[in-house]
Amino acid sequence: MKKNPVKNLADLIFPSRCIGCSQLGISICSNCRSSWHPHTYFREVSVEGASYPVVSSVQYSPIASRVLLSAKESNIAAADKLLIEAITHSLNHFVKRFGGTTLVAIPSRRSATRKRGRNFLNEITSEVARISENNISFIDTQLLVHSRSVKDQSALNSKQRLSNVSGALAVPSKCKARISGGNIGPLIVVDDLITTGATLAEAIRALCTAGFEVKGAVTGAVAKALR
Repeated sequence: MKKNPVKNLADLIFPSRCIGCSQLGISICSNCRSSWHPHTYFREVSVEGASYPVVSSVQYSPIASRVLLSAKESNIAAADKLLIEAITHSLNHFVKRFGGTTLVAIPSRRSATRKRGRNFLNEITSEVARISENNISFIDTQLLVHSRSVKDQSALNSKQRLSNVSGALAVPSKCKARISGGNIGPLIVVDDLITTGATLAEAIRALCTAGFEVKGAVTGAVAKALR
C-alpha cells in the first residue's frame, strides 16, 4: 500500500494520543477502552406521572468524562466517533424493545454553541441517524429550543438541576404545525449523558406538551444519580 507523505508528516508533528490517558499511540488504548466499552444500561425518567425508558451504553468514569469533554469541548473527531458508536449501540437496543422512528437532540445553551463553534449534539445525532440500521430519521430543524436561560448543570445537585431546567425547553410554533402533516414519527430524545435525568425529563415534557409522541431517550453514557 502506498504511504501518504502528508499524513505521515502530520503524524510526526501531531502524533496520535489516547483520549483517556494521553499515551502515544491510537485514539483510545486497550486499558482505557475497557472503561469505554458498550454495555446496556436501563433507567427511567418520570414526566407528569408517566415513566419513560432511557437506554445508555457506557458507565460514567474518568475515562468516559475525558471522551465526552474531548468531543463536546475540544471537537476531537476520534472522540466524536466513540460517542456516536455508544449512542448507536443504545439506540439499537432501544428500538428493538420500545420502538421509535425519529431522533431529536437536546439543545445546547446558545453560549456553549458559540464557544464550541458548532451545534455539538445535533452533529452527533445526525450521524447516528445516518449510520443506523433501524430506518431512523433525524429532525434537522431545531425542534427543541431554550425558552429561558439555564445554568451549566455540572456543579448543581439533583434538586438544583431540576429547578434549573424546569420549564426551560419549548417547541417553536412553526414546529408544532408539522404534527398535523403526519411527517414526524414517535420521537426518541438523544443526549450525551444522563445523570439525574432532569434535562431529558424536561425535553420529553416539552415535546409531549406540543403534541408529539415520545418513546423515551438514549444517551452515550450514564452516571450515578446525584442526591
